[in-house]
Amino acid sequence: MTGLYIHIPFCRAKCGYCDFASAPGTAEEMDVFLEALSREAAAYVDLAGTFTTLYVGGGTPSLLSAEQLKKLFSIISPLTGPLQGLAESTFEANPESLDAQKAALLRNAGFSRISMGLQASQDRLLKRLGRVAMSGDFLKAFGLLRAAGFTNINADLMCGLPGQTAADFAESIEWLLRLNPEHVSFYALEVHDGTPFSADGIKEEPEAAADMYESGAASLSLAGLQRYEISNFAKTGKESVHNLNYWAQGEYLGLGPAAASYLAGERRANTAGTAAYVQAALAGDPVPQQYRETLAGRRKNAERIMLGLRKTGGIELPDDIFIEFKAEIERLTEAGLLEKNGSRIKIKEDRLYVSNAVFREFV
Repeated sequence: MTGLYIHIPFCRAKCGYCDFASAPGTAEEMDVFLEALSREAAAYVDLAGTFTTLYVGGGTPSLLSAEQLKKLFSIISPLTGPLQGLAESTFEANPESLDAQKAALLRNAGFSRISMGLQASQDRLLKRLGRVAMSGDFLKAFGLLRAAGFTNINADLMCGLPGQTAADFAESIEWLLRLNPEHVSFYALEVHDGTPFSADGIKEEPEAAADMYESGAASLSLAGLQRYEISNFAKTGKESVHNLNYWAQGEYLGLGPAAASYLAGERRANTAGTAAYVQAALAGDPVPQQYRETLAGRRKNAERIMLGLRKTGGIELPDDIFIEFKAEIERLTEAGLLEKNGSRIKIKEDRLYVSNAVFREFV
């Protein structure tokens, strides 16, 4: 299985917590970017037909106009063929930039899954985050997606936000569940250097976030969305196929600024600078890389374990890898962090929130 990821680096406004490669852009800048993207995509025409999943992320891909979306589809099509033939095709959207026309365009193009940011159901928290869309906008956009025929919608939530209480997060979960989404992802707030939150001195609240995280997981489980990965919950059969490929250390190609790839054992990522990306692609030059490295031996096996342990079902290890990391596995098992069943290991469900303590053993 090989995934195709396309990064659209534009958004309406930068959220206070956002550390992604994204920034506001004009319609002209988006047109120029799409031309650069088409040049980069053309360089990988030899991979046409090998992709089984597609994920268009950002930024805010739904910020593209209807005509720009059609241009994007024409760039994707030579690589993937009809999207209906893929195992899954996901498009990220934000409520403020989604309308009925775009929802219909995405469905008619063959996209099978939409991932949309909610973050919280309280408008006061959304304003604190710097979000453009309020809860009413999300409600409207969700309805438009259903009307367009989408039966697989993910919503993102966040916990540990400044001013957020446990009751707020429980309310957000209940509010969202009334819409009956097929998939929910939620994450604890992380404050990164260089973000507005960091400049404002906002601190993470890991203990409060952990309590919200566990109570939220229980609520989602009762509603029929089972946790299948540290931060992801889905109805049966609605798990993200594209992301499961990542966690299986499968291959993927990333196009666009900051997009990462893993092909033939080599891991790399494009420059995060949109201007540098566009300049190189339009000139016919190789896109500058943030990094480029080949994974092999113990490092490759360690990454395989860490990715596999993100899934609640864990990972089945071949005998040679199990023996190679036997000391680490035994240490984590004795510490009560891992469960071991033959050659399958997994993080204990009540320890998933502290998974980084497990991953550090394999670095």
